[in-house]
Amino acid sequence: NHMLFSIVKCCTSNKNFPDYSFLTSVRVYGIVYVVLKGELFMDFYDKDGKTYTFNITEDDYFDQGTQAKIYKINDKECLKVMNSYHSNYISEELFNELKSLSLNGLVKLGVPFYIDGKIKAYTMDYLEKSTKSILDMPTEYTLDNLNSLYKDILILAKNLIMAIDLYHRNIIIGDSKMTIIDFDVYKKLSFDNNILWHNTNNLLYAFKRHYAASLKSSGIDFNTKKIGNMSVDDYLGYLFDYTGYKEEPSLVLERKLIGTRTPRELFDRKW
Repeated sequence: NHMLFSIVKCCTSNKNFPDYSFLTSVRVYGIVYVVLKGELFMDFYDKDGKTYTFNITEDDYFDQGTQAKIYKINDKECLKVMNSYHSNYISEELFNELKSLSLNGLVKLGVPFYIDGKIKAYTMDYLEKSTKSILDMPTEYTLDNLNSLYKDILILAKNLIMAIDLYHRNIIIGDSKMTIIDFDVYKKLSFDNNILWHNTNNLLYAFKRHYAASLKSSGIDFNTKKIGNMSVDDYLGYLFDYTGYKEEPSLVLERKLIGTRTPRELFDRKW
């Protein structure tokens, strides 16, 4: 029987582990991921040393970013595991603060797991992505979600939390709402360094990228398509520009989307 071992450090410092130094083809950190006959066995430890074991198949892996992989563990939860080379762990203080804020537009966080006092993995709500394009959803979907997410990042800013990694791949488009899912490189600052401006611009850029991705997937040629006398990219920049505005972004965007049932009508319109 063939076993594939991938060693990842994911434990508290007071736990005694077997010697896996004989595995010369891998880097040994502390805890073992064992893939045997398609099943992935993960053993983790919480801050108090309590053991959690996840028995999941390779089919449960469903997403990854540059710094982590995500596994579905049941119909309501998933497990996010940081890559072994990832150094930007979310702090325990920030994790607990985000969890306590219970913001509607941020995914609900569950149980954290540690490496020597640093969070290596955690559970969170499992979210289904919509099969619909955001451009084909009602215009109110964009406006309502932009308004709701803006209120959340406003609260983050008031708590001196900078949403550094807020971009479109970290905002899930669901059938009923959009949800921010990745906070691992968010920073808690000691003073307000234009945090709201930074968070708002990141949020608007994420919406722009969602629109752009939907347009490209439907075959729009960004090199030749014109919206009036503007390129598609310039027009998207105009839609989600925040320069100089002192009112909520959804109110600004509402005026630009006025008269549309869906955002796609803007791009199908004959100018």
